[in-house]
Amino acid sequence: MTDDIEDTELHEISQEVGQFVKDLSEKVHPLRVALAGVVLLLLIGSLISTWYWVIPRDDVEIETRYLQRNGHVVMVELINDGSRDISDVRLLVEFIDSENQVIGNPIDLTFEKIDALTSISGDKMEMVILGYSVWEEYTISILIEWIDFRGQENSQTFTHKVLEVQNMVFVDDCDGATWFL
Repeated sequence: MTDDIEDTELHEISQEVGQFVKDLSEKVHPLRVALAGVVLLLLIGSLISTWYWVIPRDDVEIETRYLQRNGHVVMVELINDGSRDISDVRLLVEFIDSENQVIGNPIDLTFEKIDALTSISGDKMEMVILGYSVWEEYTISILIEWIDFRGQENSQTFTHKVLEVQNMVFVDDCDGATWFL
């Protein structure tokens, strides 16, 4: 007898829950749910774009590609991924043999200003070294100096060993990002 009472109460509760869900589904239209999802995506997008474009930050990277063909090829790309300009930039890239002798013509460039969210590459940032063995160990030395958006001078040096590898990519992040906040 108590089982029948419990079953009846359980049936009544499930009927009430079913009616509540039915009433709720009539009040909340699927278009409203979709619209709320779009608004949420817009809010998330605006937060990300605020971080990327508005909040002042300094983020300098150097991407170096080394190729071994009939000689050695070094290609460099300088990236200002920060949201503010950097100025008085000097980039020096040298190809050094095992006896610490610089071989080939080094890349030695200066830039008055590099705009925010900009990268620089091209013929002036390429080095071709012919007439040297591809079986030796060499070092690529990279020096970068710049003034950030706060007016602070920055300097960083990176070195990379290249051996008998035909293709290598190095990505150097200059001391991470400097935040205004």
